[in-house]
Amino acid sequence: MRVLFTVWPMSAHLYPVVPLAWALQGAGHEVRVASHPALTESVTAAGLTAVPLSGADTMPALSTVGRFMIDDEERGRLAEALAIGPGDQDAWQMFSDYALAALRIFHTPEGSSALAPGVEHLVDVARNWQPDLVLWDQWPAAAVAARLCGAAQARTLWGPDYCGWARARFLERGGAPALGLEDPLVDVVRPIAGHYGLDVDEELLLGQWSVDPTPAPMRLRTGARTVAVRRVPYTGVGAVPGWLHRAPERPRVALSLGMSGRLFHNNTAMIADMLETVGGLDAEVVATLNEAQLAGQRVPDNVRTVDYLPLNQLLPTCSAIIHHGGGGTLSAAVAHRVPQLVLRDEGVEGPAYARYLTERGAGLTLDHKEQSHQEMRARIQRVLREPQFRAGADTLHADWLSTPSPHDIVPVLEGLTARYRRR
Repeated sequence: MRVLFTVWPMSAHLYPVVPLAWALQGAGHEVRVASHPALTESVTAAGLTAVPLSGADTMPALSTVGRFMIDDEERGRLAEALAIGPGDQDAWQMFSDYALAALRIFHTPEGSSALAPGVEHLVDVARNWQPDLVLWDQWPAAAVAARLCGAAQARTLWGPDYCGWARARFLERGGAPALGLEDPLVDVVRPIAGHYGLDVDEELLLGQWSVDPTPAPMRLRTGARTVAVRRVPYTGVGAVPGWLHRAPERPRVALSLGMSGRLFHNNTAMIADMLETVGGLDAEVVATLNEAQLAGQRVPDNVRTVDYLPLNQLLPTCSAIIHHGGGGTLSAAVAHRVPQLVLRDEGVEGPAYARYLTERGAGLTLDHKEQSHQEMRARIQRVLREPQFRAGADTLHADWLSTPSPHDIVPVLEGLTARYRRR
């Protein structure tokens, strides 16, 4: 069968689906990946066929995503309508601050009633190539394109299902008639669906099913149909540096702020604090920080900085990793059975993943705003020295292995595609 992935254009969104795309190709299926032209090089570097949508000069730049965030007044109305309480804050922040803006940037053109750039091109790609299955991430126009060409379609989640959670809350509260306002997900999809003569339904909002790599204890209540999959880490490509072939003489600790941190590099104070903290360790620290992140920083003698190094190369040699709490970094550490220290509140996903990690004894949190360098250093030393953290990492690894791999779910996707395809 033919499978069209439509991926939100950041490596942090592409990398989680690469192993599934490989598994589908390995089973004999044709795979293409449609996205913003900015992602083309990363797609082809992974050995996949890229379909750049529209042109780089017409598609919005990722740096403009802040313009598509809802304003405080609208956020307040939605929070009241959905009865957002203290226990909902993590999911609510991810949905209202990030997920909605990520949806709107490629679906809601600024100051125009026309279709957003790339939407018509995506529909044309689907109509011309005739995929059997469309898998999409933060791009519901792909669901419309699938409906128009008769393909089955599903979401590929990159973390907890914040959109499904918000949709369930909206419906539980009585929907638009009871709340007196429209679901913001519907606001995003309706103009595109209407342009092609379609009514908005649940399948266009949330897919016919969702491929979900989220650890079971972290999944949000949505009621949506899901296919669980192991998040096999793909962390980019590159030649293995010579120094990495040699076993470290001291415990090796990785320091990474993830792909998003490399893009925005907006927390110089935190980086300075962490470099000062790890500088006092009897350990070899490898910091995967780029030139912009290191600008003006003092790098201790025991810290090796590398602009980029795939975690799949680095982590097998590490005794611990310090990171921002992103799902991709956490999953890579789980796959390599490495204890972790999460920088609390430094990444939008951080609080939820930090709880998952610490409740299972696989690591600790760090907080450079509340803890001194000495306090943070003591926590890192605990993770390096105390065996219960390695045992916790082993437990998470066993849970990870018990989840179906991308290869395992290919027959499931084949069956669901046959069930939902309409041609």
